Amino acid sequence: MKLIFLDIDGVLVTSRHMVQSKKYFGHEFDPECVRNLQEVLEITEAKIVVSSSWREGRTLKQLQSIFEINGIKNVIGMTPIIEGAIRGKEIMEFLIHSLNSGWEVDRFVIIDDEEEMGELDAHLVETSFETGISKTVKDKVIHSLVHKTEV
Repeated sequence: MKLIFLDIDGVLVTSRHMVQSKKYFGHEFDPECVRNLQEVLEITEAKIVVSSSWREGRTLKQLQSIFEINGIKNVIGMTPIIEGAIRGKEIMEFLIHSLNSGWEVDRFVIIDDEEEMGELDAHLVETSFETGISKTVKDKVIHSLVHKTEV
């Protein structure tokens, strides 16, 4: 299985498309970023694990609803919240739990606008808060997931 550990702010919510909406339980997703992510998912058949702070106070079902409203149906999980830990540690805990549960994770990438990945830095495709998932980010993620290379 291929996984994308996905942040939301600075990845799908961008400063160039800062639109508040109750329909989306916060800010709308940037349509260009959504299109780029949908293309990644179509080409790679990857699944999404939400690593964003948006998971705090929300259930997986609520996150799946937010993504589905935006046309994204591949959300299968969210990383645990570990008080005081960097995001990379939370992702590592998810991967360890997945392995212990019998999931085979062949490849994964982290799409985030933060650099706090620790030992998982090689898997990070960094975005900017202004542009989120740009064409360049999309291409790097596809290459990494399809060709089994570090980003």
